[in-house]
Amino acid sequence: MSLATEKKSPGEDYIRAVSQFADRALEEGGDRYGGQRTPLLADGIDTRAGEPFRWKSGGREWILCNPANQQNLYRTLDGLSSLTGNRKYGEAAREAMDHAFAHLRYGRLFSWGGHMAYDLNRRISVHAADKGRKHELKCHYPYYELMWDVNPAETLAYIDALWESHVVNWDNLEFSRHGEPVIPSAGSRIWNRPYAHEPVFFRGVGLTFINAGSDLYYAAAMRFLFSGDEEPLLWAKRLAGRYAETRHPSTGLGGYQFSLSILPGPNGRGDRAIDQFGEQLREHRPIEATLSVARQIFTIAGTSAICRMTLADALGERGREFGQWAVEDLLAYGEHAYDDADHSFHPILTNGTRLTGLVMEKSGYYGKAGDTLKAAPAGALMLWSYAMGYRQTKDRRLWRTAGSIARGLGLGAIGESPDGQPALAVNGGFSHPMGIFAMLELYRATGHPAYLTAAVRIGDNILEQRFHRGYFLPGVSHIYAKLDAIEPLALLHLAAALRGKTESVPAYPAGSAFFSAPFDGFGHQTDNSFIYSRTEPLA
Repeated sequence: MSLATEKKSPGEDYIRAVSQFADRALEEGGDRYGGQRTPLLADGIDTRAGEPFRWKSGGREWILCNPANQQNLYRTLDGLSSLTGNRKYGEAAREAMDHAFAHLRYGRLFSWGGHMAYDLNRRISVHAADKGRKHELKCHYPYYELMWDVNPAETLAYIDALWESHVVNWDNLEFSRHGEPVIPSAGSRIWNRPYAHEPVFFRGVGLTFINAGSDLYYAAAMRFLFSGDEEPLLWAKRLAGRYAETRHPSTGLGGYQFSLSILPGPNGRGDRAIDQFGEQLREHRPIEATLSVARQIFTIAGTSAICRMTLADALGERGREFGQWAVEDLLAYGEHAYDDADHSFHPILTNGTRLTGLVMEKSGYYGKAGDTLKAAPAGALMLWSYAMGYRQTKDRRLWRTAGSIARGLGLGAIGESPDGQPALAVNGGFSHPMGIFAMLELYRATGHPAYLTAAVRIGDNILEQRFHRGYFLPGVSHIYAKLDAIEPLALLHLAAALRGKTESVPAYPAGSAFFSAPFDGFGHQTDNSFIYSRTEPLA
Protein backbone atom coordinates (compact mmCIF):
# COMPACT_ATOMS: atom_id res chain seq x y z
CA MET A 1 0.00 0.00 0.00
CA SER A 2 1.38 3.44 -0.92
CA LEU A 3 2.17 6.15 1.56
CA ALA A 4 -0.50 8.31 -0.05
CA THR A 5 -3.28 5.76 0.61
CA GLU A 6 -2.11 5.06 4.17
CA LYS A 7 -2.10 8.64 5.28
CA LYS A 8 -3.90 9.98 8.31
CA SER A 9 -2.71 13.55 7.99
CA PRO A 10 -1.12 15.01 4.82
CA GLY A 11 1.56 16.72 6.82
CA GLU A 12 2.47 13.54 8.65
CA ASP A 13 2.77 11.48 5.49
CA TYR A 14 4.98 14.00 3.74
CA ILE A 15 7.26 14.23 6.75
CA ARG A 16 7.36 10.45 7.07
CA ALA A 17 8.39 10.06 3.43
CA VAL A 18 11.07 12.72 3.72
CA SER A 19 12.33 11.08 6.92
CA GLN A 20 12.65 7.75 5.09
CA PHE A 21 14.52 9.49 2.29
CA ALA A 22 16.84 11.26 4.71
CA ASP A 23 17.59 8.09 6.67
CA ARG A 24 18.41 6.19 3.51
CA ALA A 25 20.49 9.04 2.08
CA LEU A 26 22.56 9.31 5.26
CA GLU A 27 23.06 5.54 5.43
CA GLU A 28 23.72 4.63 1.80
CA GLY A 29 25.29 7.97 0.87
CA GLY A 30 27.46 8.25 3.96
CA ASP A 31 31.22 8.34 3.51
CA ARG A 32 32.80 5.05 4.54
CA TYR A 33 35.52 5.04 1.90
CA GLY A 34 39.22 5.81 1.84
CA GLY A 35 39.86 3.85 5.01
CA GLN A 36 37.81 6.06 7.34
CA ARG A 37 34.38 7.50 7.96
CA THR A 38 33.67 11.21 7.61
CA PRO A 39 30.44 13.25 7.74
CA LEU A 40 30.59 13.80 3.96
CA LEU A 41 27.91 12.46 1.63
CA ALA A 42 27.95 11.16 -1.91
CA ASP A 43 26.02 13.07 -4.56
CA GLY A 44 23.98 10.21 -5.96
CA ILE A 45 22.90 6.65 -5.24
CA ASP A 46 22.47 3.58 -7.40
CA THR A 47 19.12 2.63 -5.87
CA ARG A 48 19.30 -0.96 -7.10
CA ALA A 49 22.69 -1.57 -5.48
CA GLY A 50 22.18 0.70 -2.47
CA GLU A 51 25.55 2.40 -2.88
CA PRO A 52 26.95 5.62 -4.37
CA PHE A 53 27.12 6.04 -8.11
CA ARG A 54 30.65 6.12 -9.54
CA TRP A 55 31.73 8.63 -12.19
CA LYS A 56 34.35 7.17 -14.56
CA SER A 57 36.95 9.58 -15.87
CA GLY A 58 40.52 9.05 -17.07
CA GLY A 59 40.45 5.41 -16.08
CA ARG A 60 39.45 6.25 -12.51
CA GLU A 61 36.18 5.78 -10.65
CA TRP A 62 35.13 8.79 -8.58
CA ILE A 63 32.67 8.62 -5.72
CA LEU A 64 31.56 12.18 -6.14
CA CYS A 65 31.05 14.40 -3.13
CA ASN A 66 30.18 17.88 -4.36
CA PRO A 67 28.73 19.96 -1.51
CA ALA A 68 27.63 22.65 -3.98
CA ASN A 69 25.36 19.94 -5.36
CA GLN A 70 24.03 19.06 -1.91
CA GLN A 71 22.87 22.45 -0.67
CA ASN A 72 19.19 21.65 -1.20
CA LEU A 73 19.76 18.34 0.57
CA TYR A 74 21.15 20.35 3.49
CA ARG A 75 18.04 22.56 3.39
CA THR A 76 15.91 19.42 3.49
CA LEU A 77 17.81 17.93 6.42
CA ASP A 78 17.66 21.19 8.35
CA GLY A 79 13.95 21.67 7.67
CA LEU A 80 13.23 18.08 8.64
CA SER A 81 14.85 18.63 12.04
CA SER A 82 12.82 21.81 12.52
CA LEU A 83 9.53 20.04 11.80
CA THR A 84 10.23 16.80 13.69
CA GLY A 85 12.40 17.97 16.55
CA ASN A 86 14.90 15.24 15.66
CA ARG A 87 18.21 17.08 15.59
CA LYS A 88 20.17 14.33 13.82
CA TYR A 89 19.22 15.50 10.34
CA GLY A 90 20.25 19.12 10.75
CA GLU A 91 23.37 18.03 12.62
CA ALA A 92 24.31 15.75 9.72
CA ALA A 93 24.14 18.72 7.35
CA ARG A 94 26.18 20.88 9.72
CA GLU A 95 28.84 18.23 10.24
CA ALA A 96 29.18 17.72 6.49
CA MET A 97 29.54 21.46 5.88
CA ASP A 98 31.99 21.83 8.76
CA HIS A 99 34.11 19.02 7.29
CA ALA A 100 33.99 20.73 3.90
CA PHE A 101 35.24 23.96 5.46
CA ALA A 102 38.20 22.08 6.90
CA HIS A 103 39.10 19.64 4.12
CA LEU A 104 37.50 20.53 0.76
CA ARG A 105 39.07 23.90 0.09
CA TYR A 106 40.50 25.27 -3.14
CA GLY A 107 42.38 28.24 -1.81
CA ARG A 108 39.63 30.16 -0.02
CA LEU A 109 37.11 28.63 -2.45
CA PHE A 110 35.82 25.05 -2.36
CA SER A 111 36.45 22.05 -4.60
CA TRP A 112 32.85 22.10 -5.71
CA GLY A 113 30.47 23.35 -8.39
CA GLY A 114 29.94 22.64 -12.05
CA HIS A 115 33.34 21.13 -12.83
CA MET A 116 35.04 20.31 -9.52
CA ALA A 117 34.28 17.82 -6.76
CA TYR A 118 35.87 15.64 -4.11
CA ASP A 119 36.49 11.92 -4.62
CA LEU A 120 35.55 10.04 -1.45
CA ASN A 121 37.44 7.00 -2.65
CA ARG A 122 40.90 8.60 -2.93
CA ARG A 123 40.32 11.65 -0.67
CA ILE A 124 41.38 14.13 -3.34
CA SER A 125 39.92 16.98 -5.33
CA VAL A 126 38.92 16.02 -8.88
CA HIS A 127 37.88 18.10 -11.86
CA ALA A 128 36.76 17.97 -15.47
CA ALA A 129 39.90 17.25 -17.50
CA ASP A 130 38.70 19.41 -20.39
CA LYS A 131 38.02 22.42 -18.13
CA GLY A 132 40.89 22.37 -15.65
CA ARG A 133 40.60 23.28 -11.97
CA LYS A 134 37.85 25.84 -12.42
CA HIS A 135 35.48 26.96 -9.71
CA GLU A 136 32.00 27.47 -11.15
CA LEU A 137 28.57 28.16 -9.69
CA LYS A 138 25.60 28.55 -12.02
CA CYS A 139 22.26 28.91 -10.25
CA HIS A 140 23.54 26.77 -7.37
CA TYR A 141 22.60 29.34 -4.67
CA PRO A 142 24.28 27.69 -1.65
CA TYR A 143 22.56 27.44 1.71
CA TYR A 144 24.58 30.31 3.12
CA GLU A 145 22.47 30.44 6.28
CA LEU A 146 23.76 27.00 7.23
CA MET A 147 27.32 27.93 6.28
CA TRP A 148 27.06 31.03 8.46
CA ASP A 149 25.74 28.98 11.36
CA VAL A 150 28.63 26.52 11.03
CA ASN A 151 31.50 28.96 10.48
CA PRO A 152 30.72 32.69 10.17
CA ALA A 153 34.28 33.85 9.46
CA GLU A 154 34.92 31.29 6.73
CA THR A 155 31.53 31.95 5.15
CA LEU A 156 32.40 35.63 4.72
CA ALA A 157 35.86 34.66 3.47
CA TYR A 158 34.35 32.32 0.88
CA ILE A 159 31.98 34.97 -0.46
CA ASP A 160 34.85 37.45 -0.64
CA ALA A 161 36.95 34.87 -2.50
CA LEU A 162 34.05 34.08 -4.84
CA TRP A 163 33.93 37.67 -6.04
CA GLU A 164 37.70 38.12 -6.01
CA SER A 165 38.18 34.99 -8.12
CA HIS A 166 35.45 35.57 -10.69
CA VAL A 167 35.26 39.33 -11.24
CA VAL A 168 37.63 40.22 -14.06
CA ASN A 169 37.16 44.00 -14.06
CA TRP A 170 35.55 45.81 -11.13
CA ASP A 171 35.24 49.02 -13.16
CA ASN A 172 32.47 47.50 -15.28
CA LEU A 173 31.74 44.25 -13.34
CA GLU A 174 32.88 41.98 -16.13
CA PHE A 175 33.24 38.49 -14.68
CA SER A 176 33.98 34.95 -15.76
CA ARG A 177 31.89 31.92 -14.87
CA HIS A 178 35.19 30.07 -14.27
CA GLY A 179 37.38 31.15 -11.38
CA GLU A 180 40.63 30.26 -9.66
CA PRO A 181 41.81 31.26 -6.19
CA VAL A 182 43.29 34.73 -5.88
CA ILE A 183 45.51 35.71 -2.97
CA PRO A 184 44.50 39.21 -1.90
CA SER A 185 47.29 41.70 -1.45
CA ALA A 186 48.25 42.66 2.09
CA GLY A 187 45.87 45.18 3.60
CA SER A 188 43.48 45.15 0.64
CA ARG A 189 39.73 45.33 1.11
CA ILE A 190 37.94 43.46 -1.62
CA TRP A 191 34.76 45.56 -1.58
CA ASN A 192 36.50 48.95 -1.42
CA ARG A 193 37.02 49.56 -5.14
CA PRO A 194 36.06 52.17 -7.70
CA TYR A 195 33.23 51.54 -10.14
CA ALA A 196 33.34 53.33 -13.51
CA HIS A 197 29.89 52.10 -14.61
CA GLU A 198 30.93 51.56 -18.21
CA PRO A 199 27.85 51.21 -20.45
CA VAL A 200 26.65 47.65 -21.12
CA PHE A 201 27.50 45.71 -24.26
CA PHE A 202 31.20 46.50 -23.80
CA ARG A 203 33.73 44.08 -25.22
CA GLY A 204 35.52 41.85 -22.75
CA VAL A 205 37.09 38.49 -22.10
CA GLY A 206 34.41 37.18 -19.72
CA LEU A 207 30.99 35.73 -20.45
CA THR A 208 28.63 37.57 -18.13
CA PHE A 209 25.84 34.99 -18.14
CA ILE A 210 23.04 35.65 -15.67
CA ASN A 211 23.12 32.05 -14.40
CA ALA A 212 26.63 32.73 -13.03
CA GLY A 213 25.99 36.41 -12.26
CA SER A 214 22.99 35.56 -10.10
CA ASP A 215 25.16 33.35 -7.90
CA LEU A 216 27.51 36.29 -7.41
CA TYR A 217 24.87 38.85 -6.47
CA TYR A 218 23.00 36.31 -4.32
CA ALA A 219 26.18 35.62 -2.34
CA ALA A 220 27.06 39.29 -1.84
CA ALA A 221 23.52 40.16 -0.74
CA MET A 222 23.54 37.29 1.75
CA ARG A 223 26.87 38.54 3.05
CA PHE A 224 25.20 41.86 3.85
CA LEU A 225 22.35 40.03 5.57
CA PHE A 226 24.81 38.26 7.88
CA SER A 227 27.38 40.96 8.55
CA GLY A 228 25.54 44.22 7.99
CA ASP A 229 28.41 45.41 5.77
CA GLU A 230 26.97 47.81 3.23
CA GLU A 231 29.57 47.48 0.49
CA PRO A 232 28.74 43.89 -0.57
CA LEU A 233 25.07 44.86 -0.91
CA LEU A 234 26.05 47.84 -3.05
CA TRP A 235 28.06 45.59 -5.37
CA ALA A 236 25.28 43.01 -5.46
CA LYS A 237 22.84 45.69 -6.65
CA ARG A 238 25.34 47.02 -9.15
CA LEU A 239 25.75 43.57 -10.68
CA ALA A 240 22.03 42.74 -10.73
CA GLY A 241 21.43 46.19 -12.19
CA ARG A 242 23.77 45.48 -15.10
CA TYR A 243 21.19 43.07 -16.53
CA ALA A 244 18.45 45.67 -16.14
CA GLU A 245 20.64 48.07 -18.11
CA THR A 246 20.49 45.73 -21.13
CA ARG A 247 16.75 46.31 -21.53
CA HIS A 248 15.42 47.64 -24.78
CA PRO A 249 13.82 51.06 -24.24
CA SER A 250 10.64 50.13 -26.09
CA THR A 251 9.97 46.60 -24.83
CA GLY A 252 11.73 46.42 -21.47
CA LEU A 253 13.20 43.05 -22.49
CA GLY A 254 16.62 42.44 -20.96
CA GLY A 255 19.35 40.04 -21.97
CA TYR A 256 21.10 36.96 -20.67
CA GLN A 257 24.41 38.80 -20.43
CA PHE A 258 25.65 42.39 -20.56
CA SER A 259 28.94 42.12 -22.47
CA LEU A 260 30.31 40.85 -25.78
CA SER A 261 33.08 38.28 -25.79
CA ILE A 262 36.16 39.24 -27.76
CA LEU A 263 37.77 35.85 -27.26
CA PRO A 264 36.95 32.84 -29.44
CA GLY A 265 35.03 30.16 -27.62
CA PRO A 266 35.50 26.38 -27.84
CA ASN A 267 34.43 26.42 -31.50
CA GLY A 268 36.52 29.40 -32.52
CA ARG A 269 33.73 31.96 -32.17
CA GLY A 270 33.49 35.20 -30.24
CA ASP A 271 29.96 36.50 -29.73
CA ARG A 272 27.89 33.50 -30.77
CA ALA A 273 24.83 35.42 -31.94
CA ILE A 274 26.96 37.58 -34.22
CA ASP A 275 28.73 34.48 -35.52
CA GLN A 276 25.54 32.59 -36.31
CA PHE A 277 22.98 35.30 -37.08
CA GLY A 278 25.05 38.37 -37.92
CA GLU A 279 24.25 38.03 -41.62
CA GLN A 280 20.87 36.32 -41.41
CA LEU A 281 19.45 38.93 -39.04
CA ARG A 282 21.75 41.78 -39.96
CA GLU A 283 18.95 44.38 -39.92
CA HIS A 284 18.54 43.66 -36.19
CA ARG A 285 22.29 43.59 -35.43
CA PRO A 286 21.88 40.69 -32.95
CA ILE A 287 24.32 39.98 -30.16
CA GLU A 288 24.07 37.39 -27.40
CA ALA A 289 22.89 40.08 -25.01
CA THR A 290 19.87 40.88 -27.22
CA LEU A 291 18.79 37.38 -28.29
CA SER A 292 16.97 35.11 -25.84
CA VAL A 293 15.90 31.56 -26.64
CA ALA A 294 13.39 29.78 -24.44
CA ARG A 295 15.87 28.10 -22.09
CA GLN A 296 17.48 31.49 -21.43
CA ILE A 297 14.09 33.09 -20.77
CA PHE A 298 13.45 30.37 -18.20
CA THR A 299 16.61 31.51 -16.41
CA ILE A 300 16.02 35.26 -16.75
CA ALA A 301 12.34 35.26 -15.76
CA GLY A 302 12.32 31.95 -13.91
CA THR A 303 15.30 30.81 -11.85
CA SER A 304 17.16 34.10 -11.44
CA ALA A 305 13.89 36.02 -10.98
CA ILE A 306 12.93 33.73 -8.08
CA CYS A 307 16.43 34.17 -6.67
CA ARG A 308 15.99 37.96 -6.76
CA MET A 309 12.50 37.80 -5.27
CA THR A 310 13.85 35.54 -2.51
CA LEU A 311 16.39 38.25 -1.73
CA ALA A 312 13.59 40.82 -1.67
CA ASP A 313 11.76 38.71 0.90
CA ALA A 314 14.88 38.16 3.00
CA LEU A 315 16.14 41.75 2.95
CA GLY A 316 12.84 43.62 3.13
CA GLU A 317 13.13 47.24 2.07
CA ARG A 318 16.89 46.85 1.62
CA GLY A 319 16.21 44.26 -1.10
CA ARG A 320 13.40 46.11 -2.83
CA GLU A 321 15.35 46.64 -6.07
CA PHE A 322 15.96 42.90 -6.51
CA GLY A 323 12.24 42.20 -6.45
CA GLN A 324 11.48 45.15 -8.69
CA TRP A 325 13.99 44.06 -11.34
CA ALA A 326 12.61 40.52 -11.26
CA VAL A 327 9.01 41.66 -11.70
CA GLU A 328 9.97 43.96 -14.56
CA ASP A 329 11.50 40.96 -16.34
CA LEU A 330 8.33 38.94 -15.71
CA LEU A 331 6.13 41.67 -17.13
CA ALA A 332 8.26 42.25 -20.23
CA TYR A 333 8.67 38.59 -21.13
CA GLY A 334 5.04 37.90 -20.28
CA GLU A 335 3.92 40.60 -22.69
CA HIS A 336 6.31 40.03 -25.58
CA ALA A 337 7.54 36.41 -25.45
CA TYR A 338 4.67 34.50 -23.85
CA ASP A 339 1.78 33.31 -26.02
CA ASP A 340 -1.53 32.54 -24.32
CA ALA A 341 -2.62 30.48 -27.32
CA ASP A 342 0.02 27.79 -26.87
CA HIS A 343 1.08 28.55 -23.27
CA SER A 344 4.67 28.84 -24.46
CA PHE A 345 7.59 31.25 -24.37
CA HIS A 346 9.04 32.13 -27.74
CA PRO A 347 12.62 32.95 -28.75
CA ILE A 348 12.87 36.69 -29.11
CA LEU A 349 15.13 39.65 -29.71
CA THR A 350 14.97 42.31 -27.04
CA ASN A 351 13.51 44.70 -29.62
CA GLY A 352 10.40 42.48 -29.57
CA THR A 353 11.00 40.50 -32.77
CA ARG A 354 9.93 36.89 -32.23
CA LEU A 355 12.16 34.31 -33.86
CA THR A 356 9.94 31.23 -33.62
CA GLY A 357 10.29 29.11 -36.75
CA LEU A 358 13.43 30.88 -37.97
CA VAL A 359 15.37 28.41 -40.11
CA MET A 360 19.05 28.72 -39.25
CA GLU A 361 21.24 29.30 -42.27
CA LYS A 362 24.46 28.58 -40.40
CA SER A 363 25.41 26.09 -37.72
CA GLY A 364 26.46 27.44 -34.36
CA TYR A 365 25.65 27.72 -30.67
CA TYR A 366 21.88 27.93 -31.25
CA GLY A 367 21.62 24.87 -33.51
CA LYS A 368 22.57 23.34 -36.82
CA ALA A 369 21.94 24.81 -40.25
CA GLY A 370 18.43 23.81 -41.30
CA ASP A 371 17.13 23.60 -37.73
CA THR A 372 14.47 26.03 -36.54
CA LEU A 373 14.25 28.11 -33.39
CA LYS A 374 11.36 26.81 -31.31
CA ALA A 375 9.08 27.97 -28.54
CA ALA A 376 8.93 25.93 -25.33
CA PRO A 377 5.93 25.31 -23.06
CA ALA A 378 5.93 27.28 -19.83
CA GLY A 379 6.47 24.81 -17.03
CA ALA A 380 6.00 24.73 -13.28
CA LEU A 381 9.07 26.93 -12.73
CA MET A 382 7.48 29.79 -14.65
CA LEU A 383 4.14 29.30 -12.91
CA TRP A 384 5.95 29.61 -9.58
CA SER A 385 7.82 32.71 -10.69
CA TYR A 386 4.70 34.54 -11.87
CA ALA A 387 2.78 33.48 -8.75
CA MET A 388 5.60 34.74 -6.54
CA GLY A 389 5.73 37.99 -8.48
CA TYR A 390 2.02 38.47 -7.96
CA ARG A 391 2.29 37.73 -4.25
CA GLN A 392 4.97 40.38 -3.84
CA THR A 393 3.36 43.10 -5.99
CA LYS A 394 -0.35 42.27 -6.46
CA ASP A 395 0.09 43.21 -10.13
CA ARG A 396 -2.85 41.60 -11.94
CA ARG A 397 -0.91 41.27 -15.18
CA LEU A 398 1.24 38.70 -13.41
CA TRP A 399 -1.90 36.98 -12.14
CA ARG A 400 -3.25 36.65 -15.67
CA THR A 401 -0.04 35.14 -16.98
CA ALA A 402 0.11 32.73 -14.05
CA GLY A 403 -3.47 31.70 -14.80
CA SER A 404 -2.68 31.01 -18.43
CA ILE A 405 0.38 28.94 -17.51
CA ALA A 406 -1.68 26.94 -15.01
CA ARG A 407 -4.27 26.13 -17.68
CA GLY A 408 -1.50 25.03 -20.02
CA LEU A 409 -0.21 22.67 -17.34
CA GLY A 410 -3.63 21.09 -16.90
CA LEU A 411 -4.13 22.51 -13.42
CA GLY A 412 -7.45 24.16 -14.10
CA ALA A 413 -8.30 27.80 -13.41
CA ILE A 414 -6.63 29.75 -10.62
CA GLY A 415 -9.48 32.26 -10.90
CA GLU A 416 -10.28 35.19 -13.17
CA SER A 417 -9.09 37.51 -10.43
CA PRO A 418 -7.28 37.08 -7.10
CA ASP A 419 -10.52 37.63 -5.19
CA GLY A 420 -12.49 35.23 -7.40
CA GLN A 421 -13.28 31.56 -7.00
CA PRO A 422 -10.58 29.18 -8.26
CA ALA A 423 -11.58 26.07 -10.17
CA LEU A 424 -8.41 24.05 -9.82
CA ALA A 425 -8.30 20.46 -10.99
CA VAL A 426 -4.81 19.05 -10.63
CA ASN A 427 -4.49 16.25 -13.13
CA GLY A 428 -3.33 12.88 -11.89
CA GLY A 429 -0.10 13.02 -13.83
CA PHE A 430 1.12 16.37 -12.51
CA SER A 431 3.81 15.79 -9.89
CA HIS A 432 6.36 18.56 -10.46
CA PRO A 433 7.63 19.80 -7.08
CA MET A 434 7.75 23.41 -8.25
CA GLY A 435 4.00 23.17 -8.65
CA ILE A 436 3.83 22.94 -4.85
CA PHE A 437 5.84 26.14 -4.49
CA ALA A 438 3.56 27.85 -7.02
CA MET A 439 0.38 26.85 -5.20
CA LEU A 440 1.82 27.86 -1.85
CA GLU A 441 2.60 31.30 -3.30
CA LEU A 442 -1.00 31.69 -4.46
CA TYR A 443 -2.19 30.53 -1.05
CA ARG A 444 0.05 33.08 0.68
CA ALA A 445 -1.16 35.80 -1.68
CA THR A 446 -4.90 35.15 -1.28
CA GLY A 447 -5.45 32.95 1.75
CA HIS A 448 -7.89 30.83 -0.29
CA PRO A 449 -7.76 27.18 0.84
CA ALA A 450 -8.27 25.88 -2.71
CA TYR A 451 -4.60 26.57 -3.49
CA LEU A 452 -3.46 24.64 -0.43
CA THR A 453 -5.74 21.78 -1.45
CA ALA A 454 -4.17 21.81 -4.92
CA ALA A 455 -0.70 21.73 -3.37
CA VAL A 456 -1.76 18.68 -1.34
CA ARG A 457 -2.91 16.95 -4.52
CA ILE A 458 0.47 17.61 -6.12
CA GLY A 459 2.19 16.34 -3.00
CA ASP A 460 0.13 13.15 -3.12
CA ASN A 461 1.03 12.73 -6.78
CA ILE A 462 4.72 13.06 -5.87
CA LEU A 463 4.42 10.29 -3.28
CA GLU A 464 2.56 8.05 -5.71
CA GLN A 465 4.72 8.69 -8.77
CA ARG A 466 8.16 9.80 -7.61
CA PHE A 467 8.88 8.11 -4.27
CA HIS A 468 10.47 4.73 -4.95
CA ARG A 469 12.84 2.55 -2.92
CA GLY A 470 13.14 5.31 -0.35
CA TYR A 471 14.34 7.91 -2.87
CA PHE A 472 12.76 10.56 -5.08
CA LEU A 473 13.06 9.55 -8.73
CA PRO A 474 11.36 10.68 -11.95
CA GLY A 475 9.74 7.24 -12.17
CA VAL A 476 9.89 3.73 -10.77
CA SER A 477 12.14 2.57 -13.62
CA HIS A 478 14.80 5.19 -12.96
CA ILE A 479 17.92 3.85 -11.32
CA TYR A 480 20.06 6.66 -9.98
CA ALA A 481 18.83 9.01 -7.25
CA LYS A 482 20.15 12.53 -6.85
CA LEU A 483 20.32 13.36 -3.14
CA ASP A 484 19.85 17.06 -3.93
CA ALA A 485 16.31 16.33 -5.12
CA ILE A 486 13.77 19.15 -4.88
CA GLU A 487 10.79 16.90 -4.08
CA PRO A 488 11.56 16.36 -0.37
CA LEU A 489 12.16 20.08 0.19
CA ALA A 490 8.87 20.93 -1.53
CA LEU A 491 7.03 18.36 0.60
CA LEU A 492 8.49 19.89 3.76
CA HIS A 493 7.31 23.33 2.68
CA LEU A 494 3.86 21.86 2.12
CA ALA A 495 3.84 20.12 5.49
CA ALA A 496 4.95 23.35 7.16
CA ALA A 497 2.12 25.26 5.48
CA LEU A 498 -0.41 22.66 6.61
CA ARG A 499 0.87 23.05 10.17
CA GLY A 500 1.04 26.83 10.08
CA LYS A 501 4.85 26.77 10.49
CA THR A 502 5.98 28.21 7.16
CA GLU A 503 9.09 29.81 8.65
CA SER A 504 10.43 26.51 9.96
CA VAL A 505 11.72 25.26 6.59
CA PRO A 506 14.59 27.05 4.81
CA ALA A 507 13.66 29.17 1.80
CA TYR A 508 14.39 27.61 -1.57
CA PRO A 509 15.70 30.20 -4.08
CA ALA A 510 15.13 27.88 -7.10
CA GLY A 511 18.72 26.69 -7.41
CA SER A 512 19.47 23.58 -9.43
CA ALA A 513 22.83 21.88 -9.06
CA PHE A 514 24.84 20.02 -11.71
CA PHE A 515 28.23 18.44 -12.35
CA SER A 516 29.69 18.35 -15.85
CA ALA A 517 32.84 16.50 -16.93
CA PRO A 518 34.08 13.84 -19.35
CA PHE A 519 32.79 10.32 -18.69
CA ASP A 520 34.91 7.53 -20.13
CA GLY A 521 33.49 6.33 -23.43
CA PHE A 522 30.82 9.03 -23.64
CA GLY A 523 32.63 12.36 -23.86
CA HIS A 524 31.68 15.42 -21.82
CA GLN A 525 28.44 14.81 -19.93
CA THR A 526 26.24 16.51 -17.33
CA ASP A 527 25.00 14.38 -14.46
CA ASN A 528 21.37 15.54 -14.50
CA SER A 529 20.73 14.34 -18.03
CA PHE A 530 23.37 11.62 -18.32
CA ILE A 531 22.92 9.89 -14.96
CA TYR A 532 19.73 10.83 -13.16
CA SER A 533 17.44 10.44 -16.17
CA ARG A 534 18.54 6.85 -16.83
CA THR A 535 16.24 3.85 -16.80
CA GLU A 536 19.01 1.52 -17.93
CA PRO A 537 22.18 1.06 -15.87
CA LEU A 538 25.54 2.22 -17.09
CA ALA A 539 27.89 -0.68 -17.69
